Amino acid sequence: MVVALQEASASLVLFLAAFLPPPQHAQDPAMVHYIYQRFQVLEQGLEKCAQTTRAYIQDFQEFSKNISIMLGRCQTHTSEYKSAVENLALRVERAQQEIDYLQYLREADFCIESEEKTLAEKLLQEEAEEKKIRTLLNTSCDNMLMAIKSLKIVKKTVDPDGSWMKDAGSNSAKVYLLAGSRNNTVWEFANLRAFMEDSIKPGPRKLILPLSWQGSGQVVYQSFLFFSQSRNF
Repeated sequence: MVVALQEASASLVLFLAAFLPPPQHAQDPAMVHYIYQRFQVLEQGLEKCAQTTRAYIQDFQEFSKNISIMLGRCQTHTSEYKSAVENLALRVERAQQEIDYLQYLREADFCIESEEKTLAEKLLQEEAEEKKIRTLLNTSCDNMLMAIKSLKIVKKTVDPDGSWMKDAGSNSAKVYLLAGSRNNTVWEFANLRAFMEDSIKPGPRKLILPLSWQGSGQVVYQSFLFFSQSRNF
């Protein structure tokens, strides 16, 4: 900028030199003094203009520096705000997950309550059906066989039909076997172990009845055998 002002000053000098008086008037002291004064005024004006321009340049540089600092701060604040927003979004997501989990627990509790209610209603219904069956059978027995949970093989025989029992009217350990669907023979075992294991001695006692029995409706009560008599044997 200063170089440009110097060039402008030189151009102005050349411009003014074009209007100088002819050589015959060049020796006039007053004219020379006037011209020098004008040059000094112009140089002072140009110097002042250069100083003002330098001040403007310095102010602009300071302004640019301040703008750069402010932009850097804005970028820092932007990063901080972005991090805060991301943290807030993460917290919102976690809160949503917790809300979903609580909703799931609430629905699970509701399902459990519904299942418990359904089970209670089913038990009440089964109890009502059981009472209805007892009423229909017109019985006062408190113990009824409602179902068989499992099957246990105690002894295998040649004949697929038959029944075994103990004396229902006494505490005797003897076991009685009636093999087949009709027969006149009863096998008497000393106890349940002797009935289950063939290798135990003494062996079973064979009892021959005067009449034949049939079916599986026999019962031993106080050493007496009650059975349905067979008509074809």
